[in-house]
Order: sequence, then C-alpha cells, then structure tokens
Amino acid sequence: MPDLFEWIDTEGGPFLLLPERSLSSWRGTEGWTFETHGEDASDYSRACNISDWIGPIQYGGDTGYVLGGDIGPVSWITTKELEGGYFVQWIGVDDEAEILPALHSDKFEELLLSEKAEHISVEVHEPGELRVIQAAEIGDNLVAPTIPIKLRPGIYDATSVFLETASLMIVVRRLKLQ
Repeated sequence: MPDLFEWIDTEGGPFLLLPERSLSSWRGTEGWTFETHGEDASDYSRACNISDWIGPIQYGGDTGYVLGGDIGPVSWITTKELEGGYFVQWIGVDDEAEILPALHSDKFEELLLSEKAEHISVEVHEPGELRVIQAAEIGDNLVAPTIPIKLRPGIYDATSVFLETASLMIVVRRLKLQ
C-alpha cells in the first residue's frame, strides 16, 4: 500500500475512536470467546454488533465511536478547508493520490447530502485528544498500531458515505465541527 497517508489495519474487527482520557477503560476481547461472540458482554462483541459506519458505544462511563460496516485499512486525513477531518477506509484504490481529489469532488458532496449518507453527532470533550484503535485491543495494553487525533472540543457532524469512482472504493466518515 502506498504511503501518502498513515494507514492502520485490523485483523477483522472494527476500529474505534476513543477519548485518550478513558482509553484504559476499554476492555476489548477481555471475557470474549469464539463460542460466545455476539452474545457476551465484552466490549469487543458489543462493538462488532454495531453495523453502522460510525456508531456510539458506551464503555467505562464514557462514549466512544465504532467505525463499523466494512473491513479495510483506515486513515485520518485533515485538510485546511475543514474544521475536523475524514476517516477514510480503503476498500479498493488504484492510486492513493486520487483520494484527496475524490474528497473535494462534486460527487462526494452530492453523496453527503443524499439519502445514502449516515449521520450522527460526535461529541469531543476537553482536551480533544482521541485515538483510533482496533476494537479487539485492551485499552491499557495496546499492541497494534493506532492513530492519535487532536480535535477542538465541540460537537461534530459525522456523515458517512461509500464513495466509488472508476479507480477507487472508499468509505468516508467526515467529521465537521458544528
């Protein structure tokens, strides 16, 4: 995979966006087994049960967000034009350099306004330090690569779409400060 952006991958489970302040409260696969997957109360099973492209999950007295729906590497991309950023999930891309133009395309803007888009609000508290991790991980013992994110505290509109062109297929979750 090219390296214009920092990508992290997962071994099959979803990614999470969690506040740094409560990262150690995320217990991942603790208490999870293949036999009870989807039926147990582990954080990992609860995350896997969220099928939206971005959905809230309560844990340890805090709220995180599951980046669900599809499997593929994810990157956090910021631009000067947007107070927030984009979680881009790589489903199929011929050339990584095509991602930014796609995020600025009329087609993408139309999708964000269409009935195909998923919408939720994401609340970011002081100090605005977040981290993207694999849902299977134990928050106070992270092993796999993560993505640290710094956002201004506030409420963000999270709009998720599947964007496909002749040369790319990506899931985009746009966070835009209200």
